[in-house]
Order: sequence, then C-alpha cells, then structure tokens
Amino acid sequence: QRGIALAGPRGRVLLAAATPAAQVVVDGRASWWRPRVVEVDGDRVRAVGGPGGAVLEVEATVVEDGVTVRAVLRNEGDRPLGVERLVALATRDLVVGTDPRRWRAYRNGYQSWAGTSSIGMDETDPDLPTAIARAGVTDARHPSPRGVGHVRSDAVGAVAEPVSGDALGLVATTLADAFAFVELDAPHGDLRSLEVWADHDGIEVAPGAATAPLEVRLVVREDRRDAGWSALRAGIEAAGEAMGARGTDREPPAGWCSWYYYFTDVTEADVRADLAVLADDGRDGPAFGCEYVMVDDGHQSAIGDWLQTDAESFPSGMAAVADAIGDAGFDAGLWWAPFLAGPRSRVAAEHPEWLLRDRRGRRVVGLFNPAWEKARPIWVLDTTRDDVLEHLAGVAATIAGWGYGIQKLDFLYAAALPAARADAAATRAQALRRGLEAVRAGAGEDAFLLGCGCPLGPAVGVVDAMRIGADVTPYWSNAFDRVVGRGRHALATRNAVRNTLTRAVFDRAWWRNDPDCLLARDTETRLTLDEVRAMATAYCLTDGMYVLSDKLAAVSEERRALAARARDLAGGVAEVVDLFERSDPEVVVARHPDRIDVAAFNPADRSRRVTVDLARCGLAAPDEDLAEFWTGRPVPIRGGLAQVGTLPAHGVAVVSLPVGSDR
Repeated sequence: QRGIALAGPRGRVLLAAATPAAQVVVDGRASWWRPRVVEVDGDRVRAVGGPGGAVLEVEATVVEDGVTVRAVLRNEGDRPLGVERLVALATRDLVVGTDPRRWRAYRNGYQSWAGTSSIGMDETDPDLPTAIARAGVTDARHPSPRGVGHVRSDAVGAVAEPVSGDALGLVATTLADAFAFVELDAPHGDLRSLEVWADHDGIEVAPGAATAPLEVRLVVREDRRDAGWSALRAGIEAAGEAMGARGTDREPPAGWCSWYYYFTDVTEADVRADLAVLADDGRDGPAFGCEYVMVDDGHQSAIGDWLQTDAESFPSGMAAVADAIGDAGFDAGLWWAPFLAGPRSRVAAEHPEWLLRDRRGRRVVGLFNPAWEKARPIWVLDTTRDDVLEHLAGVAATIAGWGYGIQKLDFLYAAALPAARADAAATRAQALRRGLEAVRAGAGEDAFLLGCGCPLGPAVGVVDAMRIGADVTPYWSNAFDRVVGRGRHALATRNAVRNTLTRAVFDRAWWRNDPDCLLARDTETRLTLDEVRAMATAYCLTDGMYVLSDKLAAVSEERRALAARARDLAGGVAEVVDLFERSDPEVVVARHPDRIDVAAFNPADRSRRVTVDLARCGLAAPDEDLAEFWTGRPVPIRGGLAQVGTLPAHGVAVVSLPVGSDR
C-alpha cells in the first residue's frame, strides 16, 4: 500500500512510495485527488473512491533497461468526469547519488524554439514575460514554475548527480493524446515532489470510459560518467520506438533555404540566381554540398492561401519553380504554415467557421508577426474539424504535386493553443496530431516533412525532421534576447547553438534534428569568424541537418571553404559530455568509424583558457599532441588534459583522436 518502488542494482538510485493522482472536475468544481491508500496486486496499483467515481490504475512492468509505468483514469461513476491532470507517479521519496544539492534536472522546452538545458537545484527557470510570447514559445497553458529548483520538463526528463555518476531518466512514451510533463520541485536539493503527469485539458470522460493512457519509461544509471546522458537517451529511444518515429535511419538532405537572406521579400529571380550558383557546383558539390532548394516564406499571396502565389514575386508560379529546381538536379522544398490564416486570406473570408475560437466565441490569435499583414493578428484553423483536415490534406497534396518533395511546416504550435474546439472531446495534443497527420496523408509517405515551431511529442512518428532550437540571427545575441527572451527563448544564434547541443539527444531517436541554417557569409552580418565556426561545429558535430541560407554568389571563397570544411565533422554519433553539469554545455564528443572528435566551446562573452579532461569524455589521452581542426595549431596533452589554450568569446576548438581511444 506504499505504491511503486524502484531501486538500482547498487542502491544509488532509489524511488519509493510512488502513487498515482489526478485533478478532476465534478459538476464544474475542480479538485485534486491524491489517494493515501492504494490496492497493490503484484505490479499493479489501483486506487478507488475518487471524486465522481474516478478510479486510478497504474501498472509497472520491468523492461530490459528499466521500468515502464502505465497509468489510466477510469470513470466508474454515473456522470461525466472532467480530467485536468493524470499523474502516473508522484513521490517525495527519491535518492539519486550522494548529494541532492548537486542534482541537475533536464528541462526540455515546450516546442522547437523554447530554451532547453539542465537546471541546478539552486537555479530558476525563467519564462517569457507576456502571455502572447508564452503562447508562441513556452506554453500558453502552463507558465514555467518560478521557484528555485522547480523544473517542469516537457515529455522527457532526467535527474542526475554528476559527481557520483548516477541518474534517473523519466520519459513519457505515449505522446499523441496528451502533453506530458516531468516535474521536480527540490529547492537546494530539498525534495518536495517528483511527478510525471499528462495534461488532459479538462476534457470530459463519459461514464464507463477512460482517459488515454500515460506511459512512462524509468531508466536507472549508476556509477557512470555518462549517467545523465545515457538515462535520458535510453528513455527517448524507447519513446521513439513506441511512437513509430520516422527518419531515424536515413540521412537528411542537405540544402539551401531562402529565408535568412531574402526573408519575405524573396522573389523567383532570387531563387533562380542562387539555383544557378548551386548548379555550377552540382548536386552534393564540393563547395556547398546541397541536394535541395527550399523556397521559404514569401511565395504566398496571403497567410493561409498557400496555393495562391504572389504573382508579382513569383510570376511563373510555384510548379514552374519546382520544375526549374528539378531540372538543375536538385530536390525542391516549400515552406508553409498549415494551421494559420491571415485576416486578408481567402480561407478566412470564405470559411470563417474553420477558425479556432475561445469559449466566448472570439477568434483565437496565433501570433502577431511584423512581417505579415502589417502586424495584424493571425488566426488559427480548428484541426478537429473534418473539413479543415480535408483542406490541409488537399494543400499538402497539391504542393507535392507541384514537385516539392520536401515540405517545411512552420508555426505548428498554433493548432494546440487553448480553445473551445469543434470536437470538445479532443485534447490540445490530439488537435495538433490530427492536423499533422492530415498533412502527412496529403503529402504522401515518401514526402520529407520538416516541423518547426512545434510542440515535440505529438509530432513523433509524423515528421521526418524537427527544428530543435531558436531561429539563428546575423548576430550572437542582443538586448531583446537578453531581456525579453530571458537569454533562452528568443531568436538568437546563441540560443540556436545552445539548443543544438542540449537537444542533440533526440537525433536519430525521434527524427533527424534540424538545428536551423548555417549563416556562412561575412557580409551583412555581425557574427564573428569564431561564432560562425562555433555554429558550424555544433550543427555538424551533432550530425543535424545541414542547410545554408546566404546569397551564395556573395559568399567569399574563405567562407565557402569554411562551410565545406564543416561538413567533414558530420556523420558521427555525438554525446554532449557536460549536459548535466551546466546550462550551456561546453564539451561534445562525436565517435566516427575512423576517429573520435572532441569539441570545446566557449559560450562566455569573454575569452578564457580552456582545458578538456579526456578521461571525463571516456577517452584515453594520446601519447602525442593533437592539432586543432579549424586552425591547425598544436594542442598539447598534459596529464590527461587537452590544453586547448585561450578560446575567444563564443569560440570553439576541435581535436581528433584515433579510434580505440575509448577507455
């Protein structure tokens, strides 16, 4: 009657007295139900006597590298039961390592652009300051906890004690029906609670029915230098397998994208000019290495009217542009934002009933974008309507029919905004999933779908690749990033590079990671050479998608060589060594068939001396000094330390060790 318990083989990771809980709504009144007594039958826990006839069932199953916990709430009463939260396990009894004050918890952001890192128990997790900003980045329904050591992570989590080398991974493996969270409240290591829960948005469960299950994989790692990374990765792999992840065993296409030079002013002439430069280099050519050409935002006549082209900017039409791209030997890609509709769009004017509305009947605002509609509010389509889903599938099919085998889907969070949907029984996660599945159905199984601005969980098994960080910028950071974005959530190259490292653990498990575009140019940019090298190293060493976004004719020979050189870093299996030691990781190891690369980043705003402990990376020190990848300068090895030397602000250094250096 104490609930579920879990112990590692060495007793260094212990979880005990973990019981289910729920927040339910009966006759319009919400209440928490935390059963004090549960019935235990082997690996099954059952709690009865809840409000309105609620019954909680939890089953624990031992699997190869941990335990799977499966929870469901049943309505055994005689009237509908609203469900806000389903808690699979809640406990105040947790041991990870020797000192909880040293715990660091993985905090996965809500969607593509949201900041992700590990957070210490004496640190806070700053949220965006306004409701509209939170709606577009960090979750409109659940602002981040404000307390010290209080960490709520979306879908996946881990608690690690890096000094002792112990960790507990907790990852939801059912992601299509409800947003899941791993929440730890342990200020300064004083544990108040650990919970894994799913948000059911107050959706009613009819008498005799049940919620969708919440399934969680618990992974124990003890006395390992990579305990946190390994526990987190194992759970993420289990979730990807359960969700039928796509694209994990394929190499993502490398390409060029129009966005970061032309933005919404892109024209057909611009695309054809850059296509000509790429054609001279050839498909997967030595200078650029590109296989596709992506026409980003700016081709459409209005937001929402994706099949009506801006005739002034693209006079030949988008099918003709795709033909030109194909004739040059490249695949064609097209950007669209399937769930948005602007106020001057045909789709909004002709189908006002398609627009998502709140409980008062007002249109839900997806965002304000200064580049669109003179910053007027952009509305959202209700993806629980069959006619909307048919429309989305039709648009995706037409785009595919034009010749665009790659579709970039942006601002996907909009489908999951809080609202009163046509299908009142659909959760926010289900609404998003239905919309994505409609696009996939229209685009076809062979289409390469790239998600962006998307809550991660419901997209697993639908998209082939996912943006995993903020938009890059032609600068490292600025005042808006530091003040409004809290140095974590705003568009800035600094944040894109950080998330590339902190979310590297998802690559080849849920999809192929898209770290965003590499800006190689040395004109019309404030990025330094060191910052461009850091960006290129992070992207390629973690083996994410490789996409250029410059006016290629204007890229200098030196920067073309930099981009080509960066591709030599790709193809390995990456581990972010210090993910659970600091919020801005600094050390990455990538294991290749013919070598082992080690990168040291300096995220600080000043230069500093850097050494890398090779043993901490799981590597034996070589007998000879090494050469730095970008500069060729010598890197001495002394006492098992790679003496990288002084790294400039935002700089990076890379060295290569021979195969067989693993300890």
